[in-house]
Amino acid sequence: MKRLLYFVDLVPRVPVGGTIWLTALAAPLLACGVELHVVLSGDAYEKFVREFQDNGGKLIIEPAMRHKFDAAAARRILEQIQPDAVCFMFYPMLSRPVLKAASFPSVRRAYYIDQSSKPLQQQSGLKKLFVTLRGWLMGRRYNTIITVSDFKRGRLVQRLGLPASRIHRIYNGVETFKYDHPPASIAADAPLLYVGQIADFKGVPTLLTAYRQFCQSSPDAPCLHIAGDGPMREELEKRVQEWGLADRIKFLGQRGDVPELMMSARLILIPSEWDEACAFVAIEAMLAGRPVIASDAGSLAELLGDNGITHRAGDAAELAQKLEEWLKPESITALESRAANLRQRALAEFNLDKMVTQYANLWAEVAEA
Repeated sequence: MKRLLYFVDLVPRVPVGGTIWLTALAAPLLACGVELHVVLSGDAYEKFVREFQDNGGKLIIEPAMRHKFDAAAARRILEQIQPDAVCFMFYPMLSRPVLKAASFPSVRRAYYIDQSSKPLQQQSGLKKLFVTLRGWLMGRRYNTIITVSDFKRGRLVQRLGLPASRIHRIYNGVETFKYDHPPASIAADAPLLYVGQIADFKGVPTLLTAYRQFCQSSPDAPCLHIAGDGPMREELEKRVQEWGLADRIKFLGQRGDVPELMMSARLILIPSEWDEACAFVAIEAMLAGRPVIASDAGSLAELLGDNGITHRAGDAAELAQKLEEWLKPESITALESRAANLRQRALAEFNLDKMVTQYANLWAEVAEA
């Protein structure tokens, strides 16, 4: 039995995509002859620990790894496990401690998973040359760098200089059962919906400005519901009050019924303004079978494909125009057709089983290392 040691800076207190995926992945890897050892940087919730271990996974909790790759702690774990392969996530890909761990004597294959949406700076001149050379040389220390969209793969090559031949794209996948029963029809006055952090980089101020403009041209516009919380909530609630739109824009706070909210929305808005790597909210919106209007930030247009409706990130006027255009009565049939096609795309491309199968097929090579 070969051993794959996976270092991830994660402290899961509630079920999240990362723990659901790991639980599902442990058993098929074991069937391939690969035992999955996961190093978390803090205690996990009990259900995950139990199910992951029942599926054959091995769990190590190491608080010293929280928010940094602690070389001494990593060395101790490597010496204990003697892994045949290692993988890293949420630690600096090209940092010396991580690369040193990737070169541990027992390790035959090294992987890195990059799901970060943090923007990568565009360099120029000598600095660009240095960054490109560094990425090309050090990136080759990994057998495979796994990323979650073609957009992100392009960024890694163009802005970090990582070797394209080493980068493999696997889309994020989600459990689809929560979206198994979308309603047959949606009322014309059903609310528009935003789900996510209430923050500037998520484009919420742009969304509110666009909605205000939309209301001015369309007095019968559906209400806008904002589900989530974040640093700008209080400021934006005050702004909505000043605009006189408190009866039209509802801040719902954190909700435990997001699938139901999505499936009952008139349409779903994703106005993000940063480099979304592979946004779960976009996948969930598609699964809900509702139309989606999103910005062109990051991978959003890629995820939505031909049936998404996009606007320039940060452009409130264009977003308002899209709302007006697609919420006209004569646009409803085309809008609902797009929604149905988005759902079919999500079921085919972004389901958890497909993601687990792709990782299992990739990491099965560890058994031959």
